[in-house]
Amino acid sequence: MVKDVLKFEEHLAQARGLAQNTVAAYTRDLRQFALFLQQRRGLQTWESVELAHVRFYMAGLMKTSKRSTVARKLNSIKSFFEFMCRQGRIPANPAALVRSPKQERPLPTRLSVDEAFHLVESEPKRTGRKPYAGQARQEARDARDKAMLELLYSSGLRVSELVGLDIEHIRLDLDLVQVEHGKGDHSRLVPLGEKAALALKAYMGKRAELLPKEAGAEPALFLNTRGGRLTTRSVQRMLDEHLKGMTMPRKIGPHALRHAMATHMLEAGADLRSVQEILGHKSLSTTQKYTHLTVDHLLKVYDKAHPRAVKPADDSEPGDSGSEQK
Repeated sequence: MVKDVLKFEEHLAQARGLAQNTVAAYTRDLRQFALFLQQRRGLQTWESVELAHVRFYMAGLMKTSKRSTVARKLNSIKSFFEFMCRQGRIPANPAALVRSPKQERPLPTRLSVDEAFHLVESEPKRTGRKPYAGQARQEARDARDKAMLELLYSSGLRVSELVGLDIEHIRLDLDLVQVEHGKGDHSRLVPLGEKAALALKAYMGKRAELLPKEAGAEPALFLNTRGGRLTTRSVQRMLDEHLKGMTMPRKIGPHALRHAMATHMLEAGADLRSVQEILGHKSLSTTQKYTHLTVDHLLKVYDKAHPRAVKPADDSEPGDSGSEQK
């Protein structure tokens, strides 16, 4: 079995021109798999390997390794068996039907309350882009951007939900936003904070400046330079313009404000179920991912408030004055 692995190693290095470290990783993965087949399943040839053997091996790896590691090892095995098929050694790839483990997407970097406030209240730096013609249109654009930032943080909308809003979805009289066709085609009502409501009122008073004179009625709430619905990419560009004047050391996307809203509410005592409803998560387990971001906050609260956690100002032992007491 090892001889076949060495032939595959040569193929990777010469025919595919992969880097030495990559080739070494493939080879290492396959040697470990071969050892498992020989010692645990009693197999001595690759022709004897079946789908069940691969699945059993992957199941064992899932208990001890990271998902990214398991996915890489599975990719090595699949590539090797594809090579064996092309060589005419086996009729089919026994690993072809084995699914790679779903990778968990890490949450965006957590924004503090001060950082979120600073971002929402920041002024854009529009270097390299043409300004709107006319002061009125520029003021309308600024009001639009301000309303979008406030709404992202206030209501925790996904950026796709933000650009999908129509004028009729904003219920200023009820302090609510109606989200239609959210993720999974689900609709929901979310609260509208006072700051966001004021920003939306200011924008609505200037929105007509973004419509061409010959344009008809446009249902979209947030408009682009041509008077049509804004895109998600435009929202990211807008956010980048606001970030230029700030000192945040990492890349921030629109979803960072959605995640900030969730963590800040949880830190302030909101219950998980309510936050789930606002975010539009189908499963409570999805919302629970935000709780790990509040651990530092909880520890600080605990250390400050719990009588057995408060550290005394003087850490010296009682009676310790530098001399031994009799």
